[in-house]
Amino acid sequence: MKDQIVYGLVTITDKGQISIPVNIRRELNIDSGDKLFIIKRQDCAGFTFVKLDMIDKLMNKIRNDEEFFEKIWGEKMSKYKECKFYKTIDNTKGDCFGHEVPANMDSSRCPTKSFQPR
Repeated sequence: MKDQIVYGLVTITDKGQISIPVNIRRELNIDSGDKLFIIKRQDCAGFTFVKLDMIDKLMNKIRNDEEFFEKIWGEKMSKYKECKFYKTIDNTKGDCFGHEVPANMDSSRCPTKSFQPR
């Protein structure tokens, strides 16, 4: 990828639309019909566009990161497999009162609301 930072100037139309300069569209493989996720900057200086497929990759990474919520909330989250009512089916899932549940899913999502640590 290039080290270019500034790609030109755009003007917002009276409908709130902008045209994305062709050179950045080519560099980032942004095509007609692509969806862009828009995020307001924390400092309110503007916003950031991110291609939707990149957001999907990020969400998938978060979903599969066992420690993500522990990092955010600073505490260990109990898992289904730690419940005394959990019966192992295989390495990835088990049974909770007739409900098939993922072994490492956060226990706060217990379908029977009967989570009890072993």
